[in-house]
Amino acid sequence: MFVLYCGDLNGPCPRCGDAVSLHVAEAVDGDAVIWTVTSQCVECRYTDVIQDRPGMFDALDATIRQTLVARVGLTRVHADPVANRPLRLRALAMYRRHGATITGAAHDYAALTDAGITGTPAEAALLARRLTAEGLRVTLHHR
Repeated sequence: MFVLYCGDLNGPCPRCGDAVSLHVAEAVDGDAVIWTVTSQCVECRYTDVIQDRPGMFDALDATIRQTLVARVGLTRVHADPVANRPLRLRALAMYRRHGATITGAAHDYAALTDAGITGTPAEAALLARRLTAEGLRVTLHHR
């Protein structure tokens, strides 16, 4: 696992209500994105660690993702349409293996070779890793 982003947020302690520091980390773990939220209260020493793979806790996902995007921006994955055309079917198959419909896979490939696909740094890194494993040449551009 490697951490792509760490940042601090503030929130109330669930035990005593005093302010806690929430530390958010985003990483790619194997073939998945994982978020870790660590909260620590200075007053009562309460500490909690939550690891979340997107899709496990929808409400937490939205909060974490919005915070990461606000703090670090988005990263765009782009593939040159001409250079990658011979590998189009491999890219479509990769999208299908990861849950896209046929229409969704075609849409994602079209977006990838047009303006690109944006995501958090870890989301973009994971997509780039999957595409390069299929032989595609992609570039990452951080915004």
